[in-house]
Amino acid sequence: MRKKLLKHVFFMVCTMALGMMITSCGSMGVSSNGGIPTEEQLSIASAALGDDIRSLSVSVDGVVCQFPMNTGDMIDNGWYFDNDVKKNLESIPGNTLVAPAVTMRKNAADGYAATSCAVQPVNKGTSEISLEESMLYNVVFSKSDGVTVILPGGITWDSTFDEAKEAYHPTEEEAVDMNGIKYILIRSKDNHYSVQINFNSTDDKVERIEFSGRL
Repeated sequence: MRKKLLKHVFFMVCTMALGMMITSCGSMGVSSNGGIPTEEQLSIASAALGDDIRSLSVSVDGVVCQFPMNTGDMIDNGWYFDNDVKKNLESIPGNTLVAPAVTMRKNAADGYAATSCAVQPVNKGTSEISLEESMLYNVVFSKSDGVTVILPGGITWDSTFDEAKEAYHPTEEEAVDMNGIKYILIRSKDNHYSVQINFNSTDDKVERIEFSGRL
């Protein structure tokens, strides 16, 4: 009886921990390894993601985030805006649905190069807010920018077009393979958000991942 109780408690604790990771892009996932995600961290994040790409969850350098993302959560995880961006976009007026696309960066120690991603801050409220208070309704990760990305189903930069199709079972409309252009476009269950995975025409592997929201 005691063993069953301990197993039940252990299961509940693990479930709560994974739930916290998925519902936020919070500091609990930050790596203490100079900004480089550890293998253990990546393994935990991959397990937390599950297999449903329509959930629009993603592991970014070992931290599980949910799209649309909170800008403040990204900042808490070491991402930042360049000074010129903060100067030109210090605040965002209310009802700003089409803000300029800007770059967020993240530095790391031990020779790990700075990584970056392209984002579009949005303010759907009626009052003016700071850049840090905005939501990100468009986020683009590129393989060349150095960020470690894992999608549900274990899809990474090393995954091929066929492997992604096997993981997500897209329809013919969702998986495009035409004249050397290959991508998979999956919409969320409520059809408000989407993720597009683009593949390199030479090695057939993932090279760009874009999360978008309908405003």
